[in-house]
Amino acid sequence: MGKIKFFFISVFLVCLFQSVLLSQDINVQKYIGKTKKEVIKKYGKPVHIDNSNSAMICLFYKTKTKRLVFVYDKKGVYQAEAYASYNRKIKARRVITAFISRSVKDGFKIDTVSTNNFQIHKKGITADLKLIKNKITKKYEISVKARKYEE
Repeated sequence: MGKIKFFFISVFLVCLFQSVLLSQDINVQKYIGKTKKEVIKKYGKPVHIDNSNSAMICLFYKTKTKRLVFVYDKKGVYQAEAYASYNRKIKARRVITAFISRSVKDGFKIDTVSTNNFQIHKKGITADLKLIKNKITKKYEISVKARKYEE
């Protein structure tokens, strides 16, 4: 009986930590104001760099389920976007919950626009978090769009 209990507790903890780890991959708002070097340290080598305009250099990352874009200039990252897709709504909801919890811990305030739309902000940074169901792919997609603003 003890082994079965241990197994279920282990599975629960793995699921809990997995959703927390997954949400950290899309917490791009915390890189606003950071350097290119800090972004690369976290996410690794980008799949593409567009440096055709020195005032707007873009780093692109892509995995099977996620896409990330960071836009920076000599002052640092001023815009970041993340897109993630999930087969199940409950999985996407877990990621959103973990994302919001992490954002609150990082000092962001959360405004709920609707059950699938949130605005996140703190001094100098604003972000939109959205969950939609893609009717073509039948997947649940999370998008995060963060930007720096001057007060």
